[in-house]
Amino acid sequence: MKKIKLLLLAILVALTGSVLKAQQEMTFQQMIPVRVMMPVNKEIKGDALTILYNRLNQAVSLNGLGSSTNESRFIIVTSVTVLSKNATHSIPPQFMAEVEVSFYFVDNIQKVILSQETITKKGMDNNEDKAVAKAIKSIQARDPKLKKLINIGKNRAIEYYKAIDESESSEEGGEPDVSWINK
Repeated sequence: MKKIKLLLLAILVALTGSVLKAQQEMTFQQMIPVRVMMPVNKEIKGDALTILYNRLNQAVSLNGLGSSTNESRFIIVTSVTVLSKNATHSIPPQFMAEVEVSFYFVDNIQKVILSQETITKKGMDNNEDKAVAKAIKSIQARDPKLKKLINIGKNRAIEYYKAIDESESSEEGGEPDVSWINK
């Protein structure tokens, strides 16, 4: 029993050390704050947009980004469009809805779209609104298109920050301007 306790303690110490080491080695790419905006569409009823918002937040977190502050420079905006709602000829009648969801990775300061992706999904139910909700809910956080959107946006954000750093370092040749301090 004593050996088992020592073994468990050794495993716990090893895991704690690796977690602390991983937290200390955050790279510049991991520190880009990205905020997800809540999608708005008055046609869509129920909690489908909230579920989409939560899945998008999960996708951002899975890809090593995320922010909860309102001052994030980079945001992800979602646009949901219902393309069609059709009734089937079956008994009982079913409704099939096709939804197009567009995602935009945006630099909110420069007002520039860094990356964009569109996902089209279909849903079927015995109610039109539920069919639309099923289509939206079928978008998963691990969708390859969401991963591509986030990675392209992240890489372009990194390029932007590198360009800023290079321009600031090239301007540092002379005396720094500190006249604003005394005003």
